[in-house]
Amino acid sequence: MTPQQRWALWVTAAVAALAFVAVLMATLHPGVTAFDHATKDAVRAARHPLLQRPMKTLNRLGSGDVQLPLAVVACAVVWRRHRRLAYSVAVVSVTTVAGVAALKWLIGKPRPSMSAYGFPSGHVVGTLVFSGVLLYLLWVFAVARRWQVVAGIGGALLTFGVAYSRLYVNAHWLTDVLGGMTAGITATTLAWLFMDVQLADEPGVGSG
Repeated sequence: MTPQQRWALWVTAAVAALAFVAVLMATLHPGVTAFDHATKDAVRAARHPLLQRPMKTLNRLGSGDVQLPLAVVACAVVWRRHRRLAYSVAVVSVTTVAGVAALKWLIGKPRPSMSAYGFPSGHVVGTLVFSGVLLYLLWVFAVARRWQVVAGIGGALLTFGVAYSRLYVNAHWLTDVLGGMTAGITATTLAWLFMDVQLADEPGVGSG
């Protein structure tokens, strides 16, 4: 990356982190709590039998049970060409899981079901980071631009789909999902910066 690109990512990470704090603080306001409940009711009213299977599938795709094995596969594939970069993918994956768990524990915001650890949505954070890492790898290995575009659009659609599925299955409030979005953007930009440093320390892979 160029210095300008790194600076833009640092700024993006800082803005997203501030947005995360803003969303967290907003959850304390009664008006936001009421909006969470209204959103829950609206999503419940929009349920349809034909949506049950797609929502369950999206919910599954956003889970660590799916994303962590895929991250292992990505590490194995990258390892053959660039070991330091593969190492960075593993570090990002583990750090994301640990970071989300720590945030959930520290914040302790209940879910709609009143079970604990609702904020932020780990499914949303994980999907954003996973999609971001995949996009970075496609860029680093100079995969055709059209596939990078497809991956970017697909990642965005998957993230929004997973976010809605978490509301649909009554696992999160809307603010939990928004917290996941802002935390996920922060984590993804920091992951890009970390992976780029690892790449710079061991040249030999072209970027596109």
